[in-house]
Amino acid sequence: MSSLSLDRVYKYYGPQLCVLNDINIEVASGEFLVLLGPSGCGKSTLLHAIAGLHKISSGGISLGGRLLNDVPCQDRDIAMVFQSYALYPSMTVGENIAFPLQMRKMPKHQRQKAVSEVANLLQISHLLDRKPGQLSGGQRQRVAIGRALVREPSLFLFDEPLSNLDALLRVEMRTELKKLHHRMGRTTVYVTHDQIEAMTLASRIAILDKGVVQQLGTPSEVYNRPTNVFVATFIGSPRINLLPAVSRGGRVVLEGSGKILPAPDEFSSALRHDGRKIDVGIRPEHYGIADGNGDGRTVDVDVDVTLIEPTGSDDVVFFRHSGLEQSALLRAGLVTQSGPARLRVDASRLNIFDRETGERLA
Repeated sequence: MSSLSLDRVYKYYGPQLCVLNDINIEVASGEFLVLLGPSGCGKSTLLHAIAGLHKISSGGISLGGRLLNDVPCQDRDIAMVFQSYALYPSMTVGENIAFPLQMRKMPKHQRQKAVSEVANLLQISHLLDRKPGQLSGGQRQRVAIGRALVREPSLFLFDEPLSNLDALLRVEMRTELKKLHHRMGRTTVYVTHDQIEAMTLASRIAILDKGVVQQLGTPSEVYNRPTNVFVATFIGSPRINLLPAVSRGGRVVLEGSGKILPAPDEFSSALRHDGRKIDVGIRPEHYGIADGNGDGRTVDVDVDVTLIEPTGSDDVVFFRHSGLEQSALLRAGLVTQSGPARLRVDASRLNIFDRETGERLA
């Protein structure tokens, strides 16, 4: 296993278009890093740069201390799994998996042994004589992963490998990938635009927007302590509620209703100046039903419920408060109809951002 270092990586298309802007990431040996962001944010470009498919404009990419900038992609000791699987249709499953070893001129008996071990690991031994056209999407994805695994590279790269699968199969393959990483312990960089994939698979997540890393942290860190409004709104479904407010006496006053919310202690110094314009982030799951048993960390608010969306064990409840449409994630059946309701806000979980810069205040 090897660590991966991205040191001040830039990528330009022409003199004006910067698609990777000062990327600095250290990926520890055995870590599972997910590159997450909206379409066009630069995540696939960065992955292809690591693989050697794109040449960077400046900076350094190192694997295990070895600078890769001028190393051809085939000599980087990296295996990549593509979104399209990229299997050879005329070859059997066994031949597809063995192909990288054949290119290395590995003896046939060693190739057969390696293919057998990988096929057993991925539970596709019974498919070795089939052609890709005879396989389901999930089976083809396993073959593509097997072809990467058999090389025993220092680094695995995954470029949105589950995006072509249906929802149920994506969940199953996500679980298989996580189990596989725990067993193999290989350094992995994985690209996706699906935040659920990122949150469930990653050791750490790098969230990109417009070629810039907005935040690098564990799934818990990027969810509970987003560094700016972009990260806060990109992570989480239903998305976070953002309410305009001002600071007053170290507390938060919502602009629409004048409701006062106590601020978590971490924001106390940033809210000392009265009248500071801020945006308050409240995750939908941090609302509950008011029951008269609140404490100093919670505040009850009167709302007007406009819509209820059942999701099974939970309901997404849409309501208006402070003149804005918001949402709460509540246990199913707690709110049964539109109209007035009283909800409780867990003020200890607030995220507070500067209105002008969008940056977190603590």
